[in-house]
Amino acid sequence: AAAALAAHGVAPRVDLPGVGRNLQDRYEVGVVNRMSRNWRVLQGARFEVDDPLWRQWRTGRGMYVSNGAAVGLTRRSAGAKRAPDLFLMALLARFEGYFPGYSRQIAEHHDYLTWAVLKAHTLNRTGIVTLKSADPRDPPKIDFNYFDPATDPGGEDLAAVVGAVRLARTMTRGLKERGCVAAEVLPGPEVESDADLASFVRDNAWGHHACGTAAIGPRDAGGVLASDFTVYGVRGLRVVDACVFPRIPGFFIAGAIYMIGEKAAEAVARDARGGKAKR
Repeated sequence: AAAALAAHGVAPRVDLPGVGRNLQDRYEVGVVNRMSRNWRVLQGARFEVDDPLWRQWRTGRGMYVSNGAAVGLTRRSAGAKRAPDLFLMALLARFEGYFPGYSRQIAEHHDYLTWAVLKAHTLNRTGIVTLKSADPRDPPKIDFNYFDPATDPGGEDLAAVVGAVRLARTMTRGLKERGCVAAEVLPGPEVESDADLASFVRDNAWGHHACGTAAIGPRDAGGVLASDFTVYGVRGLRVVDACVFPRIPGFFIAGAIYMIGEKAAEAVARDARGGKAKR
């Protein structure tokens, strides 16, 4: 928006208030369990070139052929209005989210089971990306405004994730009773009430499907792009990435991004054939 640019001494060429607004993402947390023994399927895994599982992978066999999820299921939370909004996947790994060095936990521990809980179709739409300074080398300021009551006054998203954590515990109960699970590491057995679980989710939720900050839609309604991915008021510029979605799609966004890439390629080819006047 012009005001955001002017605040850092940058002269705006086109005023599009929707730029950097509408930032959306998933909510994800992990229910992490330490097992009583290592997984046999991970024997010899160092997650390096030339380890035993890598050599199996070269022949199209073994654990490295997997996408990493042993089991996956979808569920509809109490607040879901249409499609299922919860996805749970069992990972034979210690996975507590993304942070520097997170992958070392996966490589170094072969005795963990993590239920990764993903909340789709979230209501959060008040995230924002803005400038820290006029220096293009400065990373932008990013605020997802997770669990913002402005777009989720009833706390539906938070309640859905809490319910999914309880579901993950239910699915692990049999393993605990048979002694296969040594201990729940996260959230931990002491975190049991709805209030405590809600605090755990607030403190630990992450996402990696950020999108929506240059949305397709009418300009007077905050849209930044026309349906052919051109930027309103700018000649010769298209945006073709996860920014374009007015609402975050489905459970995972990769397939939708491939589709917009194909659609954008068609739009560019049509313009090259003279099918539409350039903006």
